[in-house]
Amino acid sequence: MANPKDVLVITTSSIDGQKIKKYLKPVSAHIVAGTNLFSDFLGGLSDVFGGRSQTYQKQLISLYNEAIERIKFAAYEIGANCVIGLSIDMDEISGKGKSMFMLTAVGTAVILEKEITENTSLVRSNEKYENVAVDRINELRTKKLIIEKANSGTLILNDEPWSFITSNQIDEVFPFLLKSFSAILANEMNTEASDNFYKLFIVYIDALSENKKLQLLYENISVENNEKLAFKFSKIIKDLNLFDYAKILELFQSDNFQNKKRALRLVTYDKPFYNKQDIVDLKNLKDFIQNTFVERGKRTMKKQLLSSKEKEVWTCECGKVNEIGEYCINCNQDIYGFKSNEVKPLVAENYIEQKIILISEFLE
Repeated sequence: MANPKDVLVITTSSIDGQKIKKYLKPVSAHIVAGTNLFSDFLGGLSDVFGGRSQTYQKQLISLYNEAIERIKFAAYEIGANCVIGLSIDMDEISGKGKSMFMLTAVGTAVILEKEITENTSLVRSNEKYENVAVDRINELRTKKLIIEKANSGTLILNDEPWSFITSNQIDEVFPFLLKSFSAILANEMNTEASDNFYKLFIVYIDALSENKKLQLLYENISVENNEKLAFKFSKIIKDLNLFDYAKILELFQSDNFQNKKRALRLVTYDKPFYNKQDIVDLKNLKDFIQNTFVERGKRTMKKQLLSSKEKEVWTCECGKVNEIGEYCINCNQDIYGFKSNEVKPLVAENYIEQKIILISEFLE
């Protein structure tokens, strides 16, 4: 199984038409949340009907979903492709005038003889309903309105739209978000706004499906001319552990040298889990780096002042002549085309080698 999120989680002890090959062990996930997570919504609520709050319910659903995601990771780590008998309980812990909610998810990790695939999924994404709830109609109406405003550039990104596009995984607004983020990054004085936008943006990205995350981030990092925005893409890849061998290799194979340098930064990041194939892939990346990054400057000999002796210098792509081992005095690049603050090939090679050693200690 390629991804922890592909682990099937069910509440029953068996699956019709599926044979359990092996029972592994119980797995669990625990989430502790302060009551302030909900208290902010209890004052001035406008969506309370019959003593219930839709906002409060959405927070509970978010916690439940997080617990399920964590139990998937726990099962994936021990080689399971399914968790059966899922049970989720929520308890309140209190003491000294303070209280917290503790949500516990427990199930049994197993290996199904035949993995559930997209073609044999228990739930069909294209299934038509006999009836549809008014909530779904209202959500679809809101979704269409938000997409329309985003396309016209009139969407105001306050708390409510952020919450809606995140919880409903609306990737159609991604171009609008990029344009908004780029405008914020252009104002170097307003770092607080940039930090706040990034926090909301990364939560939005993380809510998307795994394939959609990789597609949006890697495709945009390869075409983005705004280096600040491209760096934010790479930071999200780092923070969410979205290292992807195939997509990084595509960047290395690009004719754009800037993409090769971005790929070099990405190889120093991680993925949630590693297996023996990753060792092979990492070795291939290391070999590729060694063969890809050659000197872009030209070495020549130059006569020294007041002396007949010559010394070796290098001429940068910008035309400036520089001392060997020094950065270009004009564009601040070394002979390989890297600036002082960029990840160098040797640094990336050493990082990969160290990662291979650490992974091998567990797997080989």
